[in-house]
Amino acid sequence: MQYLRRHLDSRLSQLLTVHPACLVEGVRGAGKTSTAERLAKATLRLDHPPTLAVVAHDEEAAFASLPRPVLIDEWQRLPSVWDTVRRMIDADRSPGQFILSGSSRSAVTADIHAGAGRILPARLRPMTLSERHGKAPTAALAALGKQGVDAVRGLRSPFTTTEQLAATVESGLPGYLGMDSADHQDALRAYLDLAVASDLVDLSSPLRNISKLRNYLRAYGATVGTTAEHATIHNAAGVSKATGETYHDLLGRLGLIEELPGWSHNRLKRLTRRPKRHLVDPALAAADHYDTAVSLLEQRERLGELFESVVVCQIRATVDASGLGWRFGHMRAAGGEHEINLVADLPDGGVVAFEAKLSEAPDSDDARHLAALRDRLGDVFRAGIVVNPGTTSFQIDDRIAVAPLGVLV
Repeated sequence: MQYLRRHLDSRLSQLLTVHPACLVEGVRGAGKTSTAERLAKATLRLDHPPTLAVVAHDEEAAFASLPRPVLIDEWQRLPSVWDTVRRMIDADRSPGQFILSGSSRSAVTADIHAGAGRILPARLRPMTLSERHGKAPTAALAALGKQGVDAVRGLRSPFTTTEQLAATVESGLPGYLGMDSADHQDALRAYLDLAVASDLVDLSSPLRNISKLRNYLRAYGATVGTTAEHATIHNAAGVSKATGETYHDLLGRLGLIEELPGWSHNRLKRLTRRPKRHLVDPALAAADHYDTAVSLLEQRERLGELFESVVVCQIRATVDASGLGWRFGHMRAAGGEHEINLVADLPDGGVVAFEAKLSEAPDSDDARHLAALRDRLGDVFRAGIVVNPGTTSFQIDDRIAVAPLGVLV
């Protein structure tokens, strides 16, 4: 299978010229091994029982003679590997020695903090639009913070409206690309079944009622792109508050849930702290509820929620893979009068905000919340972007523009 370049490739290569080791983490099937193997000169796959047995007998000896960098894949299957790598780095701080890859936040028994300054984490999320189609984004998100809306004005999306909306039902997990629609959704539901059953072993979880956890995940998927209360999800799943909180924690540690916290700023008051509900890939939620490209045409509210989740997840994926250091939240006034889907705090103190809209021709009314935030923040506000599935980027107000999703990710 042809390798499709990832946004993380360049950053990971650069990190290994500076740091002794990197940890590539992400959900099952995100493409961690394929991405890491392109940079590794030797690979030890710990999901291969004979290899695991050899490494377990004498970890340092197993690593010592191999050319650098060494990829230790599925490292969490032998958590002591973490301390072994850390000790070897303490003895030799040369850059580019190790790449560890493994499921997101699963090896909770390892003392991750002990690797601080030695093993640098890098998150690989499901593929964005440009990654799926083998194209570079038309605009660099980093430029928004420096140039404002001039970074996107006049740019055209390389993807059609249909292709951009398809991300609501088509997963960015590499192994599922190109499938027939029905087969694709069946495969995604099977993926979720496996994730909540098999991957819990890596968490050393005493949980045994897999069916209830699966029901909770399905109920959660109905709320993506909303600020639904936990009680709503618990009731829909038929679980108690305590059980629901346990399930929520487990799914977060598996990396399937990636919530967006409420954003705050010292110039604004009465903002809600309740998080927006998101899965790592909105297409998983769509598959679990049998939402298809055809059925969603009759469910515009659900389509809007899924598209918002696509916008949030893919912008976060692109920014994180690029190492920009943006911190994200969503903004909602306590009274509900202002709501913005994604707000980014930049390292230099600036703010960039994004509002997802299904309209192919958004106007100033669609940008009113962005304009209100601009007026409250003043010069701190760098750019507001109405993200849609359209064709061309254009400015609609001071520091506010419309940009197709395909231009940005």
